[in-house]
Amino acid sequence: PRLIRAGWTINNKKHQITPNQACIETPLDEYFADYVLFGDNGKPLAVIEAKKTSVSEESGLKQASIYADKLEEQYGIRPIIYITNGTTTKIIDGMYPARPIFGFHKKDELERLIQKRNFKINDRTVDNKICGREYQEEAINKILERFEGKHSRSLIVLATGCGKTRVSCALSDIFIRNNFVKRILFLADRVNLVKQAKEDTFEKFLPNIPMAVIAEGDKESDDNKARIVFSTYQSMYSIIKDTSKTPYGIGHFDLIIVDEAHRSLFNKYADIFNYFDALMVGLTATPRSDINKSTYAVFDINNDTPNYEYELIKGVEDGFLTYYRALDRTPDILKDGLYYDDLDEDEKEQYEDCFGENGEIPEKIEGEKFYEAITNLGTIRIVLESLMDEGLRVNNGDVLGKTIIFARDHNHAVKILEVFREQYPDLMSESAKGKENFCVIIDNKIKHNDQLQREFKEKEDIRIAISVDMLDTGVDIPSVVNLVFFKRVQSKIKFLQMIGRGTRICENLNVLSPSREYFAPERNCNDDKRTIQKDKQGFLIFDVCNVFRYFGINPDGKVDKSSAVLSLYQNVFLEKCKLYKALLSKGKSLSKEEEKFTDNLRDSLIKEVKDLNRNYIGVQKNLKMVEKYSTPAEWLSLKQADIKNIKESIAPNIEPSISKNDDENARYFDRVAYSMMEARLGDNTEVFKKNSEHIYNVANYLSKYKKDIKAVKDNLSTIEKVQTDDFFNRASVVEADEARKVIRELVRYVDKKTLEPLITDFRDSISSTGDADKAKKSKEISVDDFKSLSEKLVSYISEHPTHSLIEEVASFKKPSEGSIEAFKEVAIGFSKTDDEYRKLFQKDEDLVAFVRQNVKIKDKAKGEFCASLKEKGFNDKQLEGVKKILVYIEQNGRFTSSDLISSNSSLARDGSVSINLFANNIDILIDAIDERM
Repeated sequence: PRLIRAGWTINNKKHQITPNQACIETPLDEYFADYVLFGDNGKPLAVIEAKKTSVSEESGLKQASIYADKLEEQYGIRPIIYITNGTTTKIIDGMYPARPIFGFHKKDELERLIQKRNFKINDRTVDNKICGREYQEEAINKILERFEGKHSRSLIVLATGCGKTRVSCALSDIFIRNNFVKRILFLADRVNLVKQAKEDTFEKFLPNIPMAVIAEGDKESDDNKARIVFSTYQSMYSIIKDTSKTPYGIGHFDLIIVDEAHRSLFNKYADIFNYFDALMVGLTATPRSDINKSTYAVFDINNDTPNYEYELIKGVEDGFLTYYRALDRTPDILKDGLYYDDLDEDEKEQYEDCFGENGEIPEKIEGEKFYEAITNLGTIRIVLESLMDEGLRVNNGDVLGKTIIFARDHNHAVKILEVFREQYPDLMSESAKGKENFCVIIDNKIKHNDQLQREFKEKEDIRIAISVDMLDTGVDIPSVVNLVFFKRVQSKIKFLQMIGRGTRICENLNVLSPSREYFAPERNCNDDKRTIQKDKQGFLIFDVCNVFRYFGINPDGKVDKSSAVLSLYQNVFLEKCKLYKALLSKGKSLSKEEEKFTDNLRDSLIKEVKDLNRNYIGVQKNLKMVEKYSTPAEWLSLKQADIKNIKESIAPNIEPSISKNDDENARYFDRVAYSMMEARLGDNTEVFKKNSEHIYNVANYLSKYKKDIKAVKDNLSTIEKVQTDDFFNRASVVEADEARKVIRELVRYVDKKTLEPLITDFRDSISSTGDADKAKKSKEISVDDFKSLSEKLVSYISEHPTHSLIEEVASFKKPSEGSIEAFKEVAIGFSKTDDEYRKLFQKDEDLVAFVRQNVKIKDKAKGEFCASLKEKGFNDKQLEGVKKILVYIEQNGRFTSSDLISSNSSLARDGSVSINLFANNIDILIDAIDERM
């Protein structure tokens, strides 16, 4: 099948030699070669020695070598050698040692491989018009030396701004000039980077070389004629994914240039590099110490040392790059949070509207919330003011220098732009005519963003670009002198790439700037006096989100986990596999129902593996594992090694069969639910608690806010069941899965707006002005762990009616100090943090009022209270008013005489209850209530 996919016609008649076909059992003296691939002229191009799957392909190497010798003696040409066992195939082409390949080459590709044996790179001259710097020439020579040393892959580290694209262009020029490669593939991770490389560099310096772009799944019609093809990883993967349809053979390209080679790309798009058999050059700005070991392994490097390295500091010392000064400009709200007591009356009202819930107003909103869940307009204003006041200015100081603001997401970017228009309307005057000027958004939600990016680079009137993952990497805009980190960054590689947007030198900028010494890496100069400098001296980074502080504490950033390369659906499949393994481990302790559930789960998993498309690259690459786990026998005893195999070889190839009504939130709920079940069976307490909390919160939200929806109302019993200790600690897997099926269909009713950022407008300020870069737990859980303190106390009150304070409140008796202290201990014990109690209850009377709000006064107590007042002369109409006051006390937890007057009081609004109603008895009433409260 693989020969047929490579375009070969199979001649199934043994011992017959036919030009342009793959012939079987070809006679070679006393030997018979399994397959020989013949060219148009009847001469052999390749010989294949095929072993059984159970045998190593290496065992056929000697045999294949003898066949190649015989063919060379007979035809005067040494064929390419393939050795294979059906799952692993290796090639020996006479140039490089045996290497694994995906399949077999097409006829013209084999002819090219044989011709290349005689090709040498005689002219190693680097075109100085393309690369004129010494380190660039050194990098190119190191690549050539690597290939001449019989290595087929090379990794080069060049700091951002050192001309990686120019190096790749000059290298391509040398290879093409020496006829050493026919076709080159240049890969980058975004469309704008692909087009930038082609239009700004390759077309400029190699104008006579046919080129084509493949981006967003579209191929240019002349891509087969192109000598250099530029493509995004995603686009190329989509073209070659189904090997029965791809127009490209494995040898279509002779050289692959990988822009910004790093781990995540090789995890996600490994199949591209497994499919094509080509020389490969990886270019990255990531320093050697931050390059992952798996990336080194891709380039056959075992000593964690790239083939050439030219880092940022060296580039600055040599005058080829500029350095930065990072200013800590994190606004106070992001740093310290927002305190209710610090606000003026108008802001307190806004605070109450935004954050008040069930009559409770939190004392503080943590700064963390403002990073992701809240967009505060006051924070945006102060950040923009800081930029406009302190940012480097150009054109002899007349205008703000080119600036990139890295925003959190598109909605955040839109708010930044809106605030800028509001604050600086004079600078945005052209926008009134529908023209983009001064400040623009560049992200993938803006149409023609590649054109806008070019205009930002070339046009004087666009000074600020608000970027969402578009200008973070790869873009070449030397005039950028200000960067604003207005989003959190936890990836070390991304962090370094973002800094790299400012490192390029730029002449004739006439910038109002401190001297080069101020920006030097040593930080020995603190003289920030600004004068007009002809050339760019350095650039400023406005650290608005404590990014430098984060990397100061976490030098390596957030660890990239390999599971991140799996899609949500693939992770659900993996969680189901883990759950199945956990069920197997319980063996005979499973109930009949659970045994049936386990069998059904196994059958569904096997079906998903069996249904994998055998034409897909990932499936073919892992065919041995796919066949293995397509049989029930392999699932009867699943070990941890099997889970590892499934995670690496099967899960990445699982294709979703999702209905249109099946949204992403439902699939995420599946993943959490399966993980919760597996964690409970496997006694993984932390994972169990984390996932149980998510399930509880979803159910709690539905029962609180969505029970009027028919689908929710119809399933309310299940939703309420999921909010109990008994469900999480004792429900069978079958019961848990039934609940999963019900709730996953209701997740769609969780309001989308609850997931969107809250827009607030609190005043903010920037106080910091310095540099930015300077016990074993119970296995059982309680749903109370997931509740707020107030929710826990409400549950406690309903479950403990005989607690002394609760009993006193219900009897409308004066609470004793001992009762209050006893309940206070309960509340503090429920608090997750030391100050959670203090936030909710400032004084003891707040605690008592909370209890009163959640405890009904007994009818008997109400009757006794009214009887005591009747003895003091209260008439029937007044006693009816007293009963209303007692209801008011139950609802509000408090009562004073002003509640009979204040327009904010429901009593006063009622009209039938007032001070006038009680006349001379009002003081007696107030004293009687005070005595009891």
